[in-house]
Amino acid sequence: MTRNRICNELTGRSVDDLWMLFLRNVRTLLPFWEQTTRVFAKRLAVPEKGEFHLKVIADAFGKMDDWRFRRIPYVKARRNEIDSAISFMRNKAIVKPIYGLRIAPVARNAAGALRVLLTTSCRGYSDEQLPQVIAGALYDIAAVRVLFPFGFDTLMCFHPKPPFPADVDPFVVTLERAGQVIGIAPLVQALLSEAASVWNSVDDPKPFDFPAAIWSEETDASNALLHYAANAAFHRKR
Repeated sequence: MTRNRICNELTGRSVDDLWMLFLRNVRTLLPFWEQTTRVFAKRLAVPEKGEFHLKVIADAFGKMDDWRFRRIPYVKARRNEIDSAISFMRNKAIVKPIYGLRIAPVARNAAGALRVLLTTSCRGYSDEQLPQVIAGALYDIAAVRVLFPFGFDTLMCFHPKPPFPADVDPFVVTLERAGQVIGIAPLVQALLSEAASVWNSVDDPKPFDFPAAIWSEETDASNALLHYAANAAFHRKR
């Protein structure tokens, strides 16, 4: 199920229905967000910062829902606190001593879904953009669920050049090219399969969790290394 197809399927639903569907699905990331914050704070020896973020996270989805429906006044300082809790997970995932953890690239993708939900709660996207935004977030969620070992932002170095045929999803092409070049084709197929599963249960999203060993499992930091290599290559071309 490509992002383009998901977007097309969502088009026509009411705006409020789209928001509630969006909120329910991204809320499944709450346990991951909380535990990743604990792990990162411990690794970085910043327990006070971790505790502060956890307090913010505990109430984040309630605040976002209330802002969306204007039940409570929007307070920029509270939004910044939620954004900071997302950034803590996203930004620390590519620095030592974090970037070798198996959950590090997963955290990057989780942050993607959380941030667009936050922006949507504050009406940072038009109503017409919601199907496209949600389609992207569902892929982020699928990537978390299968512990996909690369952040989608990292893989943008494999993005094809436009123009694209109408029936081609450039994001899927990006994933497939990455799969071929860096040897993760089976993982890409697992991700695409999970995205279809996430879509099939989009109106009643299923919770998920990981075995305890996942939180301390180390990898070769491929995501961070490719991230920095791609950034360096980009700046050399400028």
